[in-house]
Amino acid sequence: MVKVSIGVPVYNVNDSLRACLDSILNQTYQDFEILLVDDGSTDGSYNICYEYAQKTDKIRYSHQNHQGEADTKNKILREADGEFITWVEATATIEPTYLEHLVKVQEESQADIVITGFKEYQNQNLTQTVSLKPYFLKLEEQEFVKIDQFKALLLFLSEWTSFFYGWGKLISMRTHLGVMYPKEFSNRDLATTYKLYLHTQNIYIDVSTLYNRNLNDERLTIGDRDLLADYEDKQRVLDEMMMITEIMNFKVPEVKDLCRQYMNKVYQATKSQLSENWRPKLDQLRDELA
Repeated sequence: MVKVSIGVPVYNVNDSLRACLDSILNQTYQDFEILLVDDGSTDGSYNICYEYAQKTDKIRYSHQNHQGEADTKNKILREADGEFITWVEATATIEPTYLEHLVKVQEESQADIVITGFKEYQNQNLTQTVSLKPYFLKLEEQEFVKIDQFKALLLFLSEWTSFFYGWGKLISMRTHLGVMYPKEFSNRDLATTYKLYLHTQNIYIDVSTLYNRNLNDERLTIGDRDLLADYEDKQRVLDEMMMITEIMNFKVPEVKDLCRQYMNKVYQATKSQLSENWRPKLDQLRDELA
């Protein structure tokens, strides 16, 4: 068993994959394995995966016909041998001390989840550094601090990037036990990350910004039908969240209020993007799902 399994889902990332893998292999902390799963890429990413898998036994590589992100991540979770897992996007890089720092925080705090900040790049240019330090007073004096489950859930439903997505975290596999990525929801981080917060009270945040997220200039145009489908998907995720927290008897009124606020925000955002003649359909859908 290794300390850390690094999950790298791959799909048509030919331009960025080498930099990603190089940044992982150059870590100062070396007790890790890389689980590299190519989800049926058509741009040559397969060849890069195979090339790097020949270089080191730290990489366990597999290829599958295109199944989607959920299947890819679940395959990684099933095959991981690490005590902890961290996700690295194939379009991202991590600084050389990323793993060393996460493991240090975990060992000193005994955290089940460590959440970090990040840097964001647009076409190789730094656009912002997102540190958690300005938002948590205790981080002014301490390198890492504990937060409670409800606070994590609140920040998650605020769609605060560091708390919403799977990357930028060190997560114990015992916390991930039973938490898989669902195929039935298209908003998979929304349907998954909160369950990790509900599985443990040992959640810590720290001051580092050693994860480098890369964005491109592509803008997807989403049609009216897809906007409605996305709204419905998010409502069904929130319904599941309320059901789970009710079974747990975890702050039921507070969670319901958070979910209501979240869906009101989603409703307003969806309405603003819809064509005029589709807006009554959104209201109808909202009433049906209420």
